[in-house]
Amino acid sequence: MHQNSASEVSVLVVGAGPAGLTAAITLARYGVDVLLVERRTDLSSLPRATAVSTRTMELMRSFGLEERIRSGGIDVEWNAWITESLASPAGAAMPLGFPTREQAAQLSPTTPACVPQDHLEPVLLDYLQSFPHADVRLGTELVTLKQDSQSVTVGLWDAAAGRSFDVRAAYVVAADGAHSNVRTMLGIPMEGPDNLVEHSTVLFHAPLWDVLGERRHGIYVITDPKAAGVFVPVGANDRWLYGREFTEGPQRPAELSQDGLTDLLRSASGVTSLQPKIERVGSFSFAAQIASRYREQHVFLVGDAAHRVTPRGGTGMNTAIHDGFDLGWKLGWVLNGWAEPQLLETYESERRPVGLHNTARSADPEGSRREAAEGLAADLGDRIPHVWLHREGARISTLDLLGPSVTLLTDQYGGIWRHALPSTVATVGAHEVGEAAADKLGIRGGGAALVRPDGKPIAIWAVAIPDPAAAMAAAMNGMAMCTTAALAPVRQRLAS
Repeated sequence: MHQNSASEVSVLVVGAGPAGLTAAITLARYGVDVLLVERRTDLSSLPRATAVSTRTMELMRSFGLEERIRSGGIDVEWNAWITESLASPAGAAMPLGFPTREQAAQLSPTTPACVPQDHLEPVLLDYLQSFPHADVRLGTELVTLKQDSQSVTVGLWDAAAGRSFDVRAAYVVAADGAHSNVRTMLGIPMEGPDNLVEHSTVLFHAPLWDVLGERRHGIYVITDPKAAGVFVPVGANDRWLYGREFTEGPQRPAELSQDGLTDLLRSASGVTSLQPKIERVGSFSFAAQIASRYREQHVFLVGDAAHRVTPRGGTGMNTAIHDGFDLGWKLGWVLNGWAEPQLLETYESERRPVGLHNTARSADPEGSRREAAEGLAADLGDRIPHVWLHREGARISTLDLLGPSVTLLTDQYGGIWRHALPSTVATVGAHEVGEAAADKLGIRGGGAALVRPDGKPIAIWAVAIPDPAAAMAAAMNGMAMCTTAALAPVRQRLAS
């Protein structure tokens, strides 16, 4: 773990959950010095979220972590199986908004994964600690926060050392969870309902895959009234979570004896001889809330600090990771001098509508049930299409061409664009793509696409134009200055 005594840092990230880790990794990849603090001395050992979306896996792929993430998961179809009990041969599949393997293969170089959060977070933390610009301090809590026109000064408490110290940062990323202390300090209220439903959960090990055989799904909905609830596979070695909504009728699992819990799991699984090894019993309440704003001067909210969603739809952790990446690359551009600070205004304007959508979905009692097309539209957004290409004997995706700066994509006639690349952003990538990819991008006859690090097009020119240098400069300048017209992807469809 990197340690230093610096009292100044470019970005302070508060919280080592998926949002904070992703933001810190993205910043470190831009060479930005980042300090991540986490009040806990260890990462959570709870599986929490397990649905890792298509877009999240694309980001993990871009970090080079796809296989390491998958190594802690299991191979399932990401839908729900509705059945009386796990042992029952009868049942029906319910779509959850995730693509099948076949659908994902048409749209992405990767597929959704079923990986518990307590595997994903250590992988991200280990990767973050490999960067010389990253300083990670567990057992360190933010206790005070003051802003001026230039920066943020925070007071931190190191519990192990028993001392407090101050850090001055150009920006602070608040990724400190649903009950964010930073959000409270900023006086940012949450909008939406709290305590919608209370759920009780049992985390346990038992050989249930032997019962299920080839029926491998992300969630199992049990309809037997005596044990109605859900089973969720939460990692390798037959680790499972059983949850049920608390009502006035049945006892909560936390109130049951060991024998009572065993009987409940036997009823729900349909296996009368089941001998579960119970790891933990707990409860949590559903909330569907969103922060009234995502920013206060130099401080930004990400993840659960910005939006609290129920488990319905499996969007919580994925939205948090996407928040962290979006804010991370924009801060990286600004701190590297590639864009004006106005670019940061697009974090809230682009991410809060996604948060609103996913919060509203999670509040819907039927929010889990979505067709793949609807779920993918929210997950992938308007990033460029995935098309397989061949480079030096290897197969790569158009998404693999995206770099930390802008990326220029042209067809075989687009050489003039590469000679006119803007110098406003460093390390511009330029790639000629094949006919199929050019067609999917909407370019032909010398057209071009200028693309952001997240895959969203800054501008698309359908065909060749007289002055590519001026066109690209205008597109980049518009993006950097954050004019309304330039923030949305600009699609210039010119007649041939």
